[in-house]
Amino acid sequence: MNRYRIYGLIVESEVEFIQLERAREDEGSLDNTIYIKQEKCSDEVMDVITKADALDKQYHIASEASYFFNKGGFYAIKNGRDIIFETKEGYMPQTVSAWLLGYCMAILLYERRTIAIHCSAVSGENGAFLISGEMGAGKSSLTRKMLERGFKIMADDVAAVRLQTAPGEDKENAFVYPAFPYQKLCRNEVESRNFNMDELIYIDEAKDKFLVPVKDKFVSDPQKLKFLIFLVVATNVDDVEVQKMTGLNQLLSIRQNVFLHRLKGDWENSKEYSELCLKVAANCPVYLIARPIEGNSQEKIADIVEKIYRGEEV
Repeated sequence: MNRYRIYGLIVESEVEFIQLERAREDEGSLDNTIYIKQEKCSDEVMDVITKADALDKQYHIASEASYFFNKGGFYAIKNGRDIIFETKEGYMPQTVSAWLLGYCMAILLYERRTIAIHCSAVSGENGAFLISGEMGAGKSSLTRKMLERGFKIMADDVAAVRLQTAPGEDKENAFVYPAFPYQKLCRNEVESRNFNMDELIYIDEAKDKFLVPVKDKFVSDPQKLKFLIFLVVATNVDDVEVQKMTGLNQLLSIRQNVFLHRLKGDWENSKEYSELCLKVAANCPVYLIARPIEGNSQEKIADIVEKIYRGEEV
């Protein structure tokens, strides 16, 4: 049985996940151990989705048990503890691992009252911040730029955020929990930085991406969440512009960056989930950074992010 660490949890599975950190045999507890198991579940998955009157969908998400299927297989996520999957013909456990660690894990976190944010998570000396944004806005490039400036990475693509009370404090704060010590980069990014190709893992033929190890730049302990950066490419700006979001826009910035947000359903409107998003938003200032289409703005954006991290005016 393999044992791994991800999002503050211990994963036990016969499936080998080459990108995850290994966990010791004596590490973890029953409360934070989850199980990924390959078992027959297709009939159960389809039965639940059919009875949920969701034949136009491929999923049913609820607080205790959730189900979905895709081209690779069928998946049942139960009680924030078990991920059960059955592969379709032509697929192996390793070929569906992206879905197991993606949608399945995000649903499991939802069942555990934790939000999976679609972003990179970057850590400094006194807390972490999140970098999200539109496709092509430069999220991965900015993350790499911050690493070059001495920051460290906690997650690339998805970070887990949960509320907890830190030792010596009375109120809840939002904390970021790390994923795994790799960053996803497109081929052009990889080639421009002269990485050793023998150390990379090719993961996506459609998008031509690699997993790039971050080694000593990875932070494996949870960090208090300081703020979220949302990057956009704007057609009507000649220089980088910054806007601090407030009120409803701040809350919407969090909700719209939840990894499961694309899976519309009643689960989004539950009182418990709505309150969780509201509390996380209250603990997480959001800065919208717009960059022009032309030119390379990464250095200027990185300067702005460092100022925000230090608490300076931007």
